[in-house]
Amino acid sequence: MATPSFPKEPTGPAPNGPHETAGAAASRAPRLVLRADGNPSVGLGHVTRLLALAGILRGQFAEVVFAAQAPADSLRELLSAAGLPVRELPVQPPAAEATWLRQHLLRPDDVLVLDGYGFDFEYQQAVRFGVRRLVCLDDLHASAFAADLVLNPAGGVSEAAYALHQPGARLLAGPAFAPVRTEFWENSKSMAGAEAHPNTVLLCLGGADPRRLTQQVATQLLALPATAVRELHAVVGAAYQGWDALHEWAGGQPRLTLYRALPAAALAGLMRRCGAAVLSPSTVSYEYCAVGGGLLFTLPTADNQHDLNQFLRGAGLALPYPSAPNVLAGPEVARVAAQLQAAQRHYFDGWAPVRLRQAFAAVQVPPPSFSLRPVGADDADLLLAWTNDPDVRRHSFSPAPVSRPTHEVWLQARLADPQALLLLAEDALTGAPVGLIRFQADNQTATLGYQLAAEWRGRGLAAPLLLAGTEAAQARFAGLRRVRGLVQADNVASARAFERAGFAQEAAAPDALPGSLTFVWIV
Repeated sequence: MATPSFPKEPTGPAPNGPHETAGAAASRAPRLVLRADGNPSVGLGHVTRLLALAGILRGQFAEVVFAAQAPADSLRELLSAAGLPVRELPVQPPAAEATWLRQHLLRPDDVLVLDGYGFDFEYQQAVRFGVRRLVCLDDLHASAFAADLVLNPAGGVSEAAYALHQPGARLLAGPAFAPVRTEFWENSKSMAGAEAHPNTVLLCLGGADPRRLTQQVATQLLALPATAVRELHAVVGAAYQGWDALHEWAGGQPRLTLYRALPAAALAGLMRRCGAAVLSPSTVSYEYCAVGGGLLFTLPTADNQHDLNQFLRGAGLALPYPSAPNVLAGPEVARVAAQLQAAQRHYFDGWAPVRLRQAFAAVQVPPPSFSLRPVGADDADLLLAWTNDPDVRRHSFSPAPVSRPTHEVWLQARLADPQALLLLAEDALTGAPVGLIRFQADNQTATLGYQLAAEWRGRGLAAPLLLAGTEAAQARFAGLRRVRGLVQADNVASARAFERAGFAQEAAAPDALPGSLTFVWIV
C-alpha cells in the first residue's frame, strides 16, 4: 500500500496523508540551551560532551546558547573555537541559579540540556517548568531525575538504574547515542583497512588530567622497548595545570611528542595514526573508538568514570592499563589489537549523530493521546472506508478506488504475514478509531504507511503516530535497523510530520516511485 516493496492491494499503494495541515504542524524552532561548567579542577569533560551535541544538533534549532558560571579562559577559548559565545551566569547556589535562569535566560520553547553533578532533582524541577523540554547527560545515576530525556554514554545501563519522575521520560544509553564531536565520526567508515601499528601509542588522561598522571604514565610506557612503543604521543588540554614542567621534561624524551589543546580535527587525525592508546574512560575513549579504534587501554582518573570503564572493558572494547606492558611487548599484540578494534567498530557504527537528532526531535513531540492495538479482520470495513476517502485517494500513489474484494484479499494476506504489522490507533478517552500505521519488514528494513481518519486530521497526531508505530515495529521485528516511509513530493503536511518525528529525508531508494520523498529512521 505504501511502496512497490510494501505488499499492497493490486490497485496501487495507499497514501501517507493528508494527515494534518501545514499550519497545525508548523511551530517556531526552539533554542538549544546548554548548561555546564568547566575549569582545571573539574576538567572540561561536561563541556566537551555538550559541544559535541551542539555540533550534531545545531541545524535543528534556531539558536544555540551555552551558559556557564565563572567560565575560565580555557572554556571561553574552547567555546569560541566552536562558534559559541558563552553566557556567563552569576555565581550563586543552585536554587538561586534556577530562579535566575527562569527570569533572565530561559524561554518556554527552549530545550535545556544539563551536564554536571550540581543539577539535582530540585534544580531540575525548578527549571523544567520554564522550558519546553529538559534533557540531562549523566554517568552516575545517583539521584532522581525530572528530565524528559536522560543520556548516559555508558552501555549496559537500563532504566531500572534510574529514578525517572517525569511522565514519559526516556533513557538513551550506550555508544548508539554517544555525543561525540562530528570530526571523529566523519571519516571513521573510510578507515576500515587502514590500520595503524600498535607501537604508535596515544596517551591522553583527559584535558585537565586532575591527578597529574600524564608524566608518570608516559615514563612507564617509554621504559618499554622501542619495538613495543616506537612513538608516544601525549595530549593534554588547555585546562591542564603544570604545562611548563611537563613540556620541559618531554624535551628530553626522544620518542615522545607532546601536544596541548589540540583542535578536534587535529586530535582525530592523530588518533588515526595511533594503533594503541592509553586513555581515561571518558569522552576521549569514545572519540578514539569512533574514529577507527585500536588497542585501547583505560586508566580511570575520576570516580564518575566507573560505569564507562566497566562497559568498555566488559564489552571487549578495552583492556585495563596495568596489562599494557605485557600486551604491547607481547607476540599477540596485533591479534589483540584487531580483536578490540572489531568490537569497537561494531558498537561505534557511525550512526550516533543521526540517532541523537532523531531523539531530540522526538522528545519535542507531544505524547500520544491514543493507544495502539493490532488490526483484526473485524476492522476491514473501517479500513476500506478510510482507504477510499477522496482526500486519501488524492494523495495516494495509485488514486483509483479500492474494491471490497481486493481490499479483503489484501487484508487477509497481511494479517497472515509474519513480516507485516498493522496497528490501529484508538483515542485514549473515547476509544474512537483515530488512524492506521502499517509496516512491512524486508531483511533489516521496515517500510511504513499510515493514515488518519478524516475527523482526526489537523490535530498534530501524525508525528506521535509515526513515533509510537516505529517503537512498536522495533519491538516486533528482531534485527531491525531502518524504518522508512515514502511520501508524495507535494504532500507537504505529511513530509513535515516525518520531519517533526525525527525522520531524515534521504536520496530516493531504487524501488521508490517517481515523485516520492523517502524518510528514514535509524534504529
